[in-house]
Amino acid sequence: MRRFVQSPEGQELAALCLDYGYKFAERPADLTRPQINFLVAALVDRLEKMSIAKAQSAGVNRIVFVDDEDEDEEELSE
Repeated sequence: MRRFVQSPEGQELAALCLDYGYKFAERPADLTRPQINFLVAALVDRLEKMSIAKAQSAGVNRIVFVDDEDEDEEELSE
């Protein structure tokens, strides 16, 4: 699904659904599982792209927290 969402066709369909209000069905209850999966994947892809773009803008510092507790336990056991 992710590969389709990132393809040109998937991006076009995602834009139609997310930006222009195209509907796969009249009611949400009428959506099929693949349609729901596509809409969720398209939304996640869009949010990830927005997050990356925001993080790369000027004046933004990126802080990454890493949980290295597992590594500490491995060092102690050796």
